[in-house]
Amino acid sequence: MNGTPSGRVLSWDVLAVLGYAAAVAPLQWIGMPSPIRIALLTPVLLFLPGFTLSTVLFPRQPTGGGSRANGMYSRLSGSGSAGDGETSRLGIVERTALGVGLSVGILPLFAFGFELALGEIAGPIIAVTAVFSGVMALIGGLRRSRVPEKDRFDIPIWQWTDEITASVSEESPGVAAINVALAVSVVLALGAVGVAFAVPQEGATFTEFSVGTEQDGEFVTDDYPDELAVGETAEPALLIENREREVVEYHVVARFERVQDGTVVAAEEAGGFSVTVEPGETAVETHRVTPPMTGEDVRLRFLLYRNEPETGLGTEPAYRSVHVWIDVE
Repeated sequence: MNGTPSGRVLSWDVLAVLGYAAAVAPLQWIGMPSPIRIALLTPVLLFLPGFTLSTVLFPRQPTGGGSRANGMYSRLSGSGSAGDGETSRLGIVERTALGVGLSVGILPLFAFGFELALGEIAGPIIAVTAVFSGVMALIGGLRRSRVPEKDRFDIPIWQWTDEITASVSEESPGVAAINVALAVSVVLALGAVGVAFAVPQEGATFTEFSVGTEQDGEFVTDDYPDELAVGETAEPALLIENREREVVEYHVVARFERVQDGTVVAAEEAGGFSVTVEPGETAVETHRVTPPMTGEDVRLRFLLYRNEPETGLGTEPAYRSVHVWIDVE
């Protein structure tokens, strides 16, 4: 009877992955102290996606049969005969290494997809990796359920506990301490790598601010006028891309400046506008300007503020600024 499939999909490890994924997915939107966040989220980012995918790719245990009695060494290393000649079997050590490697490879793919679909690199990375891990665990459980029970990969956690306890008790205190220190070092190293994804990077917030023109409904960063006559009107376009992770009401002030030796010797206000931009969104606004002064290389400058400036002519330090040079006759 042990040589036939049992049809059991929800093994204990599948249930554990599903429960853990369901618990951590909401943490994408819940704030908590960084150490706790790192401890909870590092596995779902740097291990579970790849490990659950490995159970889909390799549903069989490393030896050809009866490995439940072969001890921890054969399970960890994958030693033993292949039995049915299958060479695509992995032990726990190989699966663990493959799980970390696949997870590190999967995360950039998610980030690339978020950039294409949402316009942001981070995106709902925690929730997506949790859902991905849960789905892969279910598919892996289904594949394993179709493998004869004696040949099916499983994780003998209770056998490990007994064998580890026995091996530690038989080793000298010094060797046991070294083994514990090594295990802790590995966990800390994985935690350090997971910080970039598990902890929101507030320093990565910014606003992109560009000047150009609109052509057929598209923003382009060229073809703005470089020559105007006094009284002639131009309508340059301003692009504002919000990467501040919050809704921002931006205020733009335009002004013409005469510059000599790097110093502004005269300035005239050219109006302004305000626009509210959602996080991750981009706004393109045109602004009509008319030069009030003549001369070569008159600077048309646009100053961007996150708070409405209290004084005119954009004399307060701006959050961002862009400019173009215009010859005014």
